[in-house]
Amino acid sequence: MKALVCSVCGYVHLQDVAPEKCPICGAPSTAFNLKENALKTKEDVVTIGESEKKHLPSITIDTKNCCGPQACQEIRAKIGEITHPMTPEHSILKIVFYADKNFIGYTSLTPSLNPISVLCVTNLENKKISVVAHCNIHGSWISEI
Repeated sequence: MKALVCSVCGYVHLQDVAPEKCPICGAPSTAFNLKENALKTKEDVVTIGESEKKHLPSITIDTKNCCGPQACQEIRAKIGEITHPMTPEHSILKIVFYADKNFIGYTSLTPSLNPISVLCVTNLENKKISVVAHCNIHGSWISEI
């Protein structure tokens, strides 16, 4: 799947036009390049193989009251149907969240952490949620609900 990718930090932008600046590292729009195979999807698991199942984000959304008096949605992303290694040589570097292709947050990971992230937000009704996991060896993988 093609997408715009920040050449500085690897952030994958899901819209057709580069942002003014990268929401992760602040690089200007000129740092974004269109890459043909920027994102792998669940369809790629079928063609690539069983071991790649450790890269796809699994997404769940629950309504909570963690953001104050109004209800919010807790988006939980767990990377991999099969446990992904988290070593200095091979790990998930970041998990990025989107609502209707708009960036809403991310988590940077270190090899000592499990590849899981939770983001609490409000006003998600009727929006498509996407999560991208960035592996330092196997690239970026996307799941959507």
